[in-house]
Amino acid sequence: MANEIYRRGRKNLNGYKNNRNKLRIAATILTIVLVVALALVVDYSSNNNQLTWSDLYQNSGLIEKTPDISSDNLAVYYLDVGQSDCSILCNEDKVLMIDTGAPSEINTIREVLQSLGITKIDYLIITHQHDDHMGCATDILNYYEVSNIIMPRLSSINMVTTKAYETLLTTIKEKNINAIAAEPGLTFNIGDAKCTVLAPLKQDENMNNMSVVTKITFGENSFLFQGDAEKKVESAILKSGADVSADIIKIGHHGSKTSTSVSYIEAVSPKIAIISCGKVNSYGHPHEVTLDTLTNKNIDTYITYQTGLISAKSDGKTITVMNSSGVVKTYE
Repeated sequence: MANEIYRRGRKNLNGYKNNRNKLRIAATILTIVLVVALALVVDYSSNNNQLTWSDLYQNSGLIEKTPDISSDNLAVYYLDVGQSDCSILCNEDKVLMIDTGAPSEINTIREVLQSLGITKIDYLIITHQHDDHMGCATDILNYYEVSNIIMPRLSSINMVTTKAYETLLTTIKEKNINAIAAEPGLTFNIGDAKCTVLAPLKQDENMNNMSVVTKITFGENSFLFQGDAEKKVESAILKSGADVSADIIKIGHHGSKTSTSVSYIEAVSPKIAIISCGKVNSYGHPHEVTLDTLTNKNIDTYITYQTGLISAKSDGKTITVMNSSGVVKTYE
């Protein structure tokens, strides 16, 4: 009998424990529900207060600060950052960076900046809000002193809502960096080099076609940067009457066939074309159509995955192009 009572007692105790476990599970579920609900409220509040580019760039003027390097020549560096974009221009203690590469390329970019002795950046242009062009932008703002940042003005048809972009806007505000909307005709100087924004000309739902197209003139030499602007934008720039002639063109959209129309290349009439893309990339860049266009126009073409970092130095009359192996060619 005692054993029977004991067994029954154990069963009853087990039943009590089972009920207690059920209560614990219910309490845990309730806690999880409350945490999720709180997170949704915070997220909703955050989204309602989300920064936009318009909040930052209004009534902005250019601010100039002096970085740590000095050169009488204009030096342009086209970085080897895989399937992304980043270029650095330096003249007379002034620095312009165009795009910041993909997030994975921050170490490559920092190594180049360190080798050049750059700790301050006067102007940072983000050609458009795709990760392969703005991926390291927040890191650049955190690591270096940046005076001005230039990006395309967005609208409801192309508004970016990624976490990376939100973080970038927040960092711009927190660091009180001067924000400038890219507009055709906007000009600024990098030492003796004049920089002129040619595009975007109008709003487009295709973010590539919101790219900031910039022409840099130094003496008799000029350089053109296309971002990912496609043929539609190239045509619009030509119709605007802008002078796109340049010695070097940074080919649009990593050499994709969506860019680099024959009519545009004829108007630019470059001696040199630079293509930034990764080796054996999934996009098939650079496309054979683009390469054929450049070959048919007798344009010397340099591809970053083949040459590594490419530098072009101008004295205002001649341009010397170099890669990691040394002098490649001088153009007059």
